[in-house]
Amino acid sequence: MISVRSLIGIGMCALVSQLGSNTVFAQGPAAAPTGTIQERVAELEKKSDATSLWNTLGFKISGYVDASYVQNFNNPATNVSNLRIFDTQANSFVPQLFQLMLEKPADAGGTGLERAGFRARMNFGAEARFSRARTNFRPGTDNTEMDTQELYAEYIAPLGNGLKIQVGKINTLVGYEVINSFENPNFSRTFMFGLSQAFTTTGIRFTYTFNPMVTAVIGLVNGWDNIEDNNKSKTIEYLLAFTPHPRFGVNWFGTWGGEQSNCQGAGTSQAIPAPPGNTCFNAAGQVIPFGDPSAKRFVNGLIVTVKPTDSDTVILEPYYVNEGNAALDPQKQPSLGGNASGNARWNGMVTYWIHDFNDQTQPHAFSLRGRGEIWEDAGGFRACGGAINTNGGTNVCAFTQGAAPNAGFTTGSSVFNQVSTTPAQAQTLWETTWTLQYKPVPNLITRIEGRYDHSNKTPFLRGSQVTNNQEQLGFEVIYLF
Repeated sequence: MISVRSLIGIGMCALVSQLGSNTVFAQGPAAAPTGTIQERVAELEKKSDATSLWNTLGFKISGYVDASYVQNFNNPATNVSNLRIFDTQANSFVPQLFQLMLEKPADAGGTGLERAGFRARMNFGAEARFSRARTNFRPGTDNTEMDTQELYAEYIAPLGNGLKIQVGKINTLVGYEVINSFENPNFSRTFMFGLSQAFTTTGIRFTYTFNPMVTAVIGLVNGWDNIEDNNKSKTIEYLLAFTPHPRFGVNWFGTWGGEQSNCQGAGTSQAIPAPPGNTCFNAAGQVIPFGDPSAKRFVNGLIVTVKPTDSDTVILEPYYVNEGNAALDPQKQPSLGGNASGNARWNGMVTYWIHDFNDQTQPHAFSLRGRGEIWEDAGGFRACGGAINTNGGTNVCAFTQGAAPNAGFTTGSSVFNQVSTTPAQAQTLWETTWTLQYKPVPNLITRIEGRYDHSNKTPFLRGSQVTNNQEQLGFEVIYLF
């Protein structure tokens, strides 16, 4: 028996067919229909139902494409811009990233299904190689240029103003900069972000907004960039956001917990755990640095945002980290003959200035962004360590006297499998960066950027000679959709 809905559909098809024979469809021969009228009506109903379901559930698709070119005026013989993260390839065009994000944001004002949501953010390209390698998901075993940057479910519980609960892999609370370039003021990232802050965390996070001025966040996670926990403890993450005025705000963030791996497999095959604390020792009885799961990493930082005028924004980010038994500089690690405590400390300060020449939501928007940074790796723990499966020579340094050079940035598969052989050493880095941004249309971002890096050691190359500085000019194009 034909339903009332189907009869209405048949009537509509007949009406459109009759009108079309005298109007629009009369411009050319009509396509021959396929299937019965009922089959065609059923197909139209399926399409209508799919669209309706998509809209009802609130699904959204977005993403961006990012490409760049960097000219290193030092012309390093290795073709590597040392101590950099996503812009390491000197004098080269790079397809940085294609990102696709599917999400359904949870709605605090909704009921039932509307309070639940999710996000799946997938990255493809050169940047994804490094962000993937920062996790412990099959580290060092493949060259996949794909990374699940975020993958989590969320629910806003009807408690007070709404308690947001997120479970999965989420962008970190630590620091001002993020993986996505278009969300940062500049094209290149700071040393502080690339070398000394987490990119993502995996676990559970709770967010509660007390009022328009105060929001608190706390989470329990596996640790920095760990999809699978590398020890038996968990890390606490926290953030307190205070915005007393639309032109002024302060975010206090941090983490605390064990980040070092269990002794199994640490150091040499003879590595054994010590009875108290599971500190790792090698066959000679020396403590293996970064093999002490009982050691804790303490992170503390601020993001201070001031908007003195409608066109200007200033951001200050002081940052401090201390981790027990993690120093790798031989002079800082007792197990390696040093006379210091063995703790690793890294800290810094970044200042951003953003000046918008006109309305950034309109075509032909211009903006100037300046950045100054000083960053110290007091334990020689974070800089010059190299990495596996990363974006072409990430975090490698030129060799120092008496040490072998790093492998460099050559061609073929070795491009993406760089490990620095430079001995760890404490150093202080500073940089200044100026970026001119122009948006012909709101979803197309173009940038030209000049940057100068300097160190109190000699981690950079000028040709084939070690030096304490490098100069670069970068170009970036981003399309948002």
